[in-house]
Amino acid sequence: MKWMRISSLYVVVVFFFQFVPLPATDFVRLTPENWDRYVPTGKEVDAIYGDYVLRNDKIVAVIAHPNPMRNANLTTVNVGGFVLDLTTVKEPNDQLTCYLPLAGKFRFHSDKKVKISIDGTKSELIDGTGTSIRVAIESSTGPTGERAIIEYRLADGESALGVRHMLFRGNEEITGREFSDGIRADRTFSFSTFQDGELFTATDDWFRQSYGVFFPGGKTTISKKGNKVIDFLGADAKSSRFLIPDSSLVAVKGQMGILAGKNVSPVKVLIEDALGRVGNALVEVKTIHPQSPGMATALGKVRTNVDGAAEFLLPNGTYVAEISAMGHPPKTRRFGVLNQREVLLRLKYEMSPPLVKAKITDSHGQAIPCKVAFVGRNGTPDPDFGPDSAANPVKNLYYSHDGEFKLVIPPGEYSVRVTRGNEYDAEFLEVDCHYNRVTFLQTRLKRSVRSPGWVSAEYHSHSTPSGDNTSDQRGRVLNLLAEHVEFAPCTEHQRIDSYLPHLRSLAANRWMATCTGMELTGKPLPINHQNAFPLIHKPRTQDGGGPRVDPDPVAQIERLAYWDNKSEKVVQINHPNLVQMMGDADLDAKVDQGFKKMFEFVDVMEVHPPEKIFQVPDELPTRGNRGNVIFNWMQLLNQGHRIVGVVNTDAHYNFHGSGWIRNYVKSSHDDPSKIDVMEMVENSKKGKIIMTTGPFLEVVLQPVATALPSTADTVGPGDDVGAPGGKVKLSVKIQCANWLDVNRVQVFLNGRPDSNLNFSRRSHPKRFSNGSVKFQEELQIELARDTHIIVATIGEGLQLGAIYGPKQGNRPPCAVSNPIFVDVDGNGFQANGDRLQSPMLYKK
Repeated sequence: MKWMRISSLYVVVVFFFQFVPLPATDFVRLTPENWDRYVPTGKEVDAIYGDYVLRNDKIVAVIAHPNPMRNANLTTVNVGGFVLDLTTVKEPNDQLTCYLPLAGKFRFHSDKKVKISIDGTKSELIDGTGTSIRVAIESSTGPTGERAIIEYRLADGESALGVRHMLFRGNEEITGREFSDGIRADRTFSFSTFQDGELFTATDDWFRQSYGVFFPGGKTTISKKGNKVIDFLGADAKSSRFLIPDSSLVAVKGQMGILAGKNVSPVKVLIEDALGRVGNALVEVKTIHPQSPGMATALGKVRTNVDGAAEFLLPNGTYVAEISAMGHPPKTRRFGVLNQREVLLRLKYEMSPPLVKAKITDSHGQAIPCKVAFVGRNGTPDPDFGPDSAANPVKNLYYSHDGEFKLVIPPGEYSVRVTRGNEYDAEFLEVDCHYNRVTFLQTRLKRSVRSPGWVSAEYHSHSTPSGDNTSDQRGRVLNLLAEHVEFAPCTEHQRIDSYLPHLRSLAANRWMATCTGMELTGKPLPINHQNAFPLIHKPRTQDGGGPRVDPDPVAQIERLAYWDNKSEKVVQINHPNLVQMMGDADLDAKVDQGFKKMFEFVDVMEVHPPEKIFQVPDELPTRGNRGNVIFNWMQLLNQGHRIVGVVNTDAHYNFHGSGWIRNYVKSSHDDPSKIDVMEMVENSKKGKIIMTTGPFLEVVLQPVATALPSTADTVGPGDDVGAPGGKVKLSVKIQCANWLDVNRVQVFLNGRPDSNLNFSRRSHPKRFSNGSVKFQEELQIELARDTHIIVATIGEGLQLGAIYGPKQGNRPPCAVSNPIFVDVDGNGFQANGDRLQSPMLYKK
C-alpha cells in the first residue's frame, strides 16, 4: 500500500480484488409478504402490489404490471410493462418517474402475455431465482396492425438492465427500423449524450441519481419532440440498449465502461471536517489531457452521501477533482488511476465551517416548529441550501419541526427572520457567521393572536406522488408544521395518500392533525378537479384505492361523493370556473345548462383570491379566464346555492409553498392532537369557516330583542338565525401579528358592499388600533329582508411581505368570513336572486 499526502488530501491506492457472489438474480411479483424485501426506497417510488421486480446484487428494477388500469400518477398513465423504479441495491434512491420503451406507443395490458426465462429455460412460475432472467411482455395490436414485444434482461453481477424489443405485423417481424424511447425524469434532471451518442444520460445532481441509456454501436439523440424522448439512430436491426442507474453521471459513465469492455478502476471519495463527515459536497471530476497538462475536460459531478462518501469507476488516467461544500472554501486536487487499483480520495478540511445552532421556543420556553429565513446583508448573498423540491432546508429557508437544529452556512453576515405562521409575532435578528465558530440563534416567539375555538386548515396541497411536481412529501409536511397549519388532509392528485408516516417519524402528531384524502383530477380543465376527505386508504394499491376520473365533470364528482359507500366526507371543487358551471359548459359564450348538477354533490368551493371581494368586475371575463371567482360565489349565494367558500394554496413546491393562505374552521379542540376529523367535516360543510391570508377575523351576530322571539342568541359564519324585525348586532374583531396589518373593514349584505358599513383607518381612525387587535366593534344593522352577511377586511396598499417569499409576498393581508344567513320574515331564509348587476357569461 502506498500513501501520498497532498496538503490535507490523502490518496490511498490498494489492489482491487473483485468478489464474485453466488447467483442471486430474482424475479418476483410484489405482494404484502415480499414488499419490504424487494421494493427500493427513493422519493419517486411508484411500485404497487402486483408489479414485477427484477433484482440482482447490483440493481433493482420495478416493472409495472401489464394491465389497462395501471397508472403511475396523474401525468404518467398507461404504464403497464414499463420501468417505474430503478436504482442501485447498495444505495437505493429511486428518482425515476418512468422509462417507456418505444416511447409508450404500444399498450401492454395483459399479464397472460408475460413470458419468463430463467437461465435460458422458460418458466411458468411468477417468482424465480437464477444467474440470468429474461422477462418478455407482449403488447396488444395497435391501430396500425403492429404489435411489440419488450424484453428485459438482468444477470447476476450486472449493473445495467438490458432492454430490447421486437416489432411484428401479423407473424412477420419488422427489422432495421429506427426507434424512440421515452423517459420521465423531471424538474431537477439535466439531459446529455456522450461517446458520440452511444450514451444518453439523465442526471439529478442534487438528489444524487443518474440514469444512463447505453446503445452499443448506435447513436442516441435528444429528440426534437422533447427532452424526454430519446431517438435511437443507426439501429441496423439491433435494438438492445442498457439502462444504468447510479448515484452520479460519473458513476454511470464508469458502468458504461464495463459494458463497453474497458478497464476501469474503483474510486472512493471521502470528505470530512472537524464536525465529522461532509454530506452533500459536490465533486466535479475532470480528465487532464496527457499531451496538454494544463487542459482538463469535465466528466461530470458527484455528490457525497450523508456519510460524506461517493463511489464511481474511472479508466486509467490523471484527473482533477474540484470540490465544493456548504460552508467551506473550494478545493482542487489531482489524482491518478491505474490498472484497476482502488483509489481512496480523502479530504479533511482544516477549518470548521460556520455553524448555526438554533433553539426556538414559544414565550413559555416550550419548543415549537418554525420557519427560519436567512437573508444575506452587507454584500453576503442569500444562501442556497437546496432546490424548492427538497425536503429541508429549501433555498434560504430551514423548516424546523421542533425548533432545534444545527445548520452549516457559508461565512458572512445575515438577517434572520424567525416565524411560525400568522398567529405568532416574527422575530428579526442579525448574525455574523465565521469559520471555526458556532453562532447561537435563540429566540422566543410570542403568540400575539388568540383563536380559541378555531383551528387553521389547508385543504389542497401536493408533493411528488401527485405526478405534476417533484417535491419531497416530507418537505410538504415540514412546511405545513412550520407555518402552524393545524389540520391538513393529504390531497395528492389521483391517489389516496397519507401524511401520517411523516408526522410519526418526526414525532409531530401533537402539532398537526391530518387524514387521508385525494384530488381527483380529470378533464376538462380546470372545472373537473375535486378534492375529498377523509377516504379509505388502501396503501400500495392502484390510486391508493381511490376512484377513477371521468370526462364528464358531473359523473366524476358524483363518483367521488359516493365513494366508500357514500361515507361522510367533504367534497371540494378546486379552482372552479363558475361561469362555466352555471351556464356555459362548452365556453362558447352562449347560455346552456352548464354543469349545474355538480352543485348537488359539492360541499365547499375554492373562491380565492379573497382580496377580489373588494373588486366589482367592470366587464365579463374573456373565454378561458375564470374571472372574479369570489364575486361569482356571492352571485351563487344569491341564487340559493348554499356552497361554502374556502381558500387553499394548491402548493406544489416547498419554498414558501404552504401557509400564506388558509382557512379557520370551528373546532371543539384547540389542541391539534385532539382535533376530531369528522367534526372538521361537519363544520366545513356547515360553512363555519373564515378565509384568510393572515388576519384572524371573528364575526358574531346577535338578533336584537323585539316583541317577537329570535331563534338564537349568538351565531357565526355558516349559521342560520331568525331576526324578527331585522335588527341585529354584528360583532367584528380582527387580530394580526406584528408583521401584518389591516386598514379597511367592509360588510357585504347579500353580496353588495354597504356604504354605511365600510370602515377605514382614514375615514374612521378611532375604530382601528395599532396593537395585535386591529379592529373590535359592535355594529348595529337593520335589515329590511332576508340577508346573508359577509364580513371582509384588507390591508389596502399593504403586503404580506418577505415572510411569504417573492411569489406570494406581494399579496395584501385579507380575510373574508363565510356568510351568516338571517331570516327576517320568519319563513326561513330565502335567497333574493340578485345577480349583482353582472351576468354570468363569458365575453365573446
